[in-house]
Amino acid sequence: MTAYSSPMKPLNILHVASHNVIQAGGAIQMMRLARGLKDRGHHVVCAFNIRQDDDIPGRGTFAPLHEAGIETLSFPMQRLQKYGGMLRFRRLLSARRFDVVHAHRFRALRFVCTATLGMKLPALVGDRKNSYPVPRSWAKVYGKDAVDRIIVNAEIIRSILLETGRVDARKIELVYNGVDLKSFHPQVDGSFIRQELGINKTIPVFGLIANFAAKKSHDVFFAAAMKVLEEAPEAIFLLVGGGDHSRYEALVKDRGLDTNFIFTGFRSDIPRVIAGLDFSLISSGKGEGLTGSLVEAMAMAKPVISTDVGANAEFVKERDTGLLVSPGSPEQLTGAMLYLLRNRAEALAMGQRAYALVKDKVDNDQRTQRMEKIYYAILKEKGLATD
Repeated sequence: MTAYSSPMKPLNILHVASHNVIQAGGAIQMMRLARGLKDRGHHVVCAFNIRQDDDIPGRGTFAPLHEAGIETLSFPMQRLQKYGGMLRFRRLLSARRFDVVHAHRFRALRFVCTATLGMKLPALVGDRKNSYPVPRSWAKVYGKDAVDRIIVNAEIIRSILLETGRVDARKIELVYNGVDLKSFHPQVDGSFIRQELGINKTIPVFGLIANFAAKKSHDVFFAAAMKVLEEAPEAIFLLVGGGDHSRYEALVKDRGLDTNFIFTGFRSDIPRVIAGLDFSLISSGKGEGLTGSLVEAMAMAKPVISTDVGANAEFVKERDTGLLVSPGSPEQLTGAMLYLLRNRAEALAMGQRAYALVKDKVDNDQRTQRMEKIYYAILKEKGLATD
């Protein structure tokens, strides 16, 4: 891609993640933003956490950044090792003189704030991408004078931050998640993933793309899926994501349903996976901001089901762009899945309307330009922007 020629000087930008690998949504969003900024002519470096059991930084997941010519660094950000990491990080900032430091997730922001005590950064940006309540001690960090902006991906998260009484409303910016629409689009061929997994093209496939974490409420999903199979015994359920899923594998095997459930583990080819689905769903019970796999499926015109958590209801309009169910309700989730199975034409129409809604809101190119404007605005406010 041709580098963008900005009327302002190109920026030297450091992204900081408390993730140690690029697998979860927050790290993926950071990677997409970093690559977008690189394409627009900026110099970008990405710093990650590193854990004691990591044989190599990133465990091989940094390749997309390296392919884009983006440097990656790793610093320990937990336990006693974090203090050595902070010292190294402080030296990095002194030597490299970044225009913008953008910390993704609270742990990364706290790490940066502690490491830079007594230093003045030209621009410091933090993120808040989940809808859990904000502890008072965290709100103090978000509200620090040193933090110039906090990026949220949902109106509900803006409200939660304001309710703390610690965060100036002028510092909060709403920027939706970015989706690479060159990779996630309705024309992606889904036959490859079905061939790989041995799924006939006529079999209905539901997909849940989420790491096996408590907030994703896989227990609710499995309870609902078991009920769906009573009416549609041919249905296949595709579980895509890292984490320990052994108890669920044992559950379906004990019930003789192991052929109906496919556990893929982490996959890097998510566009191909979504393309092979008939329906995509999220069963999360709490804590979501805007679920990445949800808007990715919508960008591929797939009919979706979501629990009414975080910002998902800002995108999923009942029987318009998808179906909404209450968190923690296997009964409602069962009903929604059966509704899509029984009403395939309506489901496809929902998918098309979902695509029309999200393709502009979550375009990663537009998100990147929005973030670029925020960075320049901070520097201009401080008298640091130069033509």
